[in-house]
Amino acid sequence: MADRKVMQGKLVAGASIPAGSTGKTRRAASALLATAMFAAPMAVYAQAAARSYNLPASALNQALTRFGNDAGILLSFDSALTASKSTNGLRGSYTVPQGLAALLAGSGLEAVTRPDGSFTLRRAAAAGPTGPTGAAVLPAVTVTGATYGVARSELPAPYAGGQVARGAGAGVLGTRDLLDTPFSVTSYTEKTIKDQQAQSVADIVVNDASVRNVDPTNTGYANTFTVRGLILGNGSIALGGLFGLAPNNQTTLAGIERVEVMKGPTAFLNGMSPSGTAGAINLVPKRAGEEALTEFTASYLSDSQVGGHLDVGRRFGEDKQFGIRVNALYRDGDTSVDKQSQQLGSGSVGLDFRHERVRLSADTGYQKIDTDRANSTIAPQVGQAVPGSPSASKSFMSPWNFVDTTDYFGLMRGEFDITPANTVYASAGKSHTDWKQVLDFGTLLRTNGDFRSTTSMNYTGIDRTVAEAGWRGRVETGPVQHEFNLGANTYRAERTSVGTIGLGTIASNIYRPVFNPAPVIPSLDRKRSSDTVLSGVVLSDTLSILDERAQLTLGVREQNISADNYSIVTGAKTSTYDKRKLTPVVGLVVKPVQNVALYGNYIEGLQQGTIVGAGYANAGEALAPFLSKQVEAGVKIDSGVVSTTVSVFQITQAAGIANAATNTFNSSGEQRNRGIELNVVGEPVRGVRLLGGVLLLDADLTKTANGLYNGRTAPGTARTNLTIGAEWDTPFVPGLTLTSRVIHTGKQYVDAANTQTLKSWATVDLGARYTLRGPGGNPMVLRASLRNVFGENYWMTYPGAGTLNRSEGRTVLLSATMGF
Repeated sequence: MADRKVMQGKLVAGASIPAGSTGKTRRAASALLATAMFAAPMAVYAQAAARSYNLPASALNQALTRFGNDAGILLSFDSALTASKSTNGLRGSYTVPQGLAALLAGSGLEAVTRPDGSFTLRRAAAAGPTGPTGAAVLPAVTVTGATYGVARSELPAPYAGGQVARGAGAGVLGTRDLLDTPFSVTSYTEKTIKDQQAQSVADIVVNDASVRNVDPTNTGYANTFTVRGLILGNGSIALGGLFGLAPNNQTTLAGIERVEVMKGPTAFLNGMSPSGTAGAINLVPKRAGEEALTEFTASYLSDSQVGGHLDVGRRFGEDKQFGIRVNALYRDGDTSVDKQSQQLGSGSVGLDFRHERVRLSADTGYQKIDTDRANSTIAPQVGQAVPGSPSASKSFMSPWNFVDTTDYFGLMRGEFDITPANTVYASAGKSHTDWKQVLDFGTLLRTNGDFRSTTSMNYTGIDRTVAEAGWRGRVETGPVQHEFNLGANTYRAERTSVGTIGLGTIASNIYRPVFNPAPVIPSLDRKRSSDTVLSGVVLSDTLSILDERAQLTLGVREQNISADNYSIVTGAKTSTYDKRKLTPVVGLVVKPVQNVALYGNYIEGLQQGTIVGAGYANAGEALAPFLSKQVEAGVKIDSGVVSTTVSVFQITQAAGIANAATNTFNSSGEQRNRGIELNVVGEPVRGVRLLGGVLLLDADLTKTANGLYNGRTAPGTARTNLTIGAEWDTPFVPGLTLTSRVIHTGKQYVDAANTQTLKSWATVDLGARYTLRGPGGNPMVLRASLRNVFGENYWMTYPGAGTLNRSEGRTVLLSATMGF
């Protein structure tokens, strides 16, 4: 039998009932359709009812896939028929036959209704050979459209220009079209990862003006970000929707298909993040495509890092129901910092199985990064102005500094469609991190560059176990359609450590550094230091009317936070934390016209409260979780070639402060961030692509100890943030694309008193790529990039921590990608 795949159309109980029906008829039909949700799958197609569509110009197979999703039909055809064909899209009100005819206009194809009510395609010039009864003999089919249930496993199609996707994951709400999502979210595609030669997540998220890297991306040992002016650690990066599985310090992208960035608190959507309330980043693992893939990329990074990346994908089985995707990456050599080197090795295997009603997947991976002479932080002395940043190509850290991190992870996920409108799902995973470091930390930095350098050692181990399960479905009550989700999740992190071991202190200068002699590294065993459990249950309902032109999402999550801390010397428990909190969500989407969505949301974030330390009258008290609250409103406009989002938001975040009058420490502090965002992406003119935006931010300290700093600008926040990237496919050299990007961040403060200032900075990135035919006629892509063209040196700061990190210097990236 010829290879084919089978996916059921979106058969949703409570399909549209034609206008003009009597009330009795409508009530009977609604009851029948609601009952059908729990019956055996039935082919219910509202072919005669017209509905509105807004499908942009795209590849024909992508447009047909989305049309199948929206129309709820089963559409089958030979994939060779649509190869290399495109469509001008579909806008307006159409019946199913009318919509298919409009999409296929000029393609030389036509749609044919099969006896069971489904559709197929054939060439318009001839109906093909006939069988004994005179009926057309259809070719072996490949089926596109929605999957059988409401939990779709295929990825949303790329938007115009291919740099971002049309939809993204929204946690428990599932994968949603951007116009149907009442939050600010962007999904960067594999094409963007490749074309920008992204080495880690940090290289991708910086495309958003509201996201800034606090650590240097390729010369440091970790990734930390700010989102809308609030801190977000690498622990807030999810893999396959689950926190705790991505590598702990820095995450490479060799096995990643999409990078989804959700801005703003996400406690309801994703569960409590282990490291920050500013948002969440989700990594979507690669899956084998329909066509066999063997691809190798050779790469070079300045100063002398050379690497290779192998990507192999295959599908097997009569219906290609089994898939395997293997990625392996190795890179080694000197970085752009003098006497600094880094060795990176990573590998991942992704398996998947898909059937009419079942989807299974498993992912496993490994990553090891060893950095010699790793960069670290430095803190300015109180009352001293911050000196200018030294050259990013020089280091004031000891040559014998190092950070070695090794991560392993495994993840399994399953989805089963009980009925066309009801899906149950479950996933579980484990990860292990082995983190060894000997680093210099700088303190008491003075205006002339003098500082105190203290060398410390710490070996840490982290074992995480995560899981989630739930039920997602659809039901209609009269004119209102409900999409609900009931779920539960758990995250457990067990840490071991040797503690922080001091290895020496020396006076130094950032411009003329002096180093401690290389210390003798003691051999110590790690002991249990903490055990943290984050768990919760969630319930949500998205109510929609008027053909989903108005959608209201309501939900609540009960979040439980439990933590035990232990002495690594005696093994005794030193403190216990056990709190719980309800985090609600309200989201609204209204589409006055098909390509415009007005949206708003209220959502919260949670961060574990602290255990009050010694010296306070309430020492040992476990403070309630620090709560972040966001209110956001905006408009999303999709012209088909350019997508624009304008939003305004306010986030209030609780913080701990000391009360000198009572000698207590409490959680009554507060920071308030207000902002206006503009994001633009797409291909406004054929061959010209845009990606970027602007953030105007007003971040104030609203509640500080004794009101001392009320009204001051929150540390680590800039009023003006700009990122704008452009690509141009040159007409004078076919296959040549020129790229550029400008990133600007305004003035920031290091301290709450606003006396220590960091100057504004701007960097320019330039690049080019050229596509040609390689050996065997397969395409080859050559890429070259020069980041930070003018060698801008500047400081970055961790909001609220009062510490500095140096920027990344001028960096050259070269690569050649070949298919076989």
